Amino acid sequence: MDLSLDQFNTLDFEAQIVAVWDQGRFIATRYEEEDTVGLYYMRGGFFVELFYNSDANHIVDRTRPFLSHDRDSLEDYAVYVNLDDLGLI
Repeated sequence: MDLSLDQFNTLDFEAQIVAVWDQGRFIATRYEEEDTVGLYYMRGGFFVELFYNSDANHIVDRTRPFLSHDRDSLEDYAVYVNLDDLGLI
């Protein structure tokens, strides 16, 4: 079953990570201070950012889910995404 954004938000952190691995499609990576941030598109129609601290070699205990109309969140990835690579055009 594909999770909706509301269902995803009710999950604890560990279950969110499992959902991202199971249902997420990796789109791009960006960098924010000491964190590497991966952007995933979820089959339920929303995006999730997953934060990874490469210095400490672990996933940071937070995700940031959002809908596509939150364009400010997607702008950070614009330079990293090639629509041809995604098979969207």
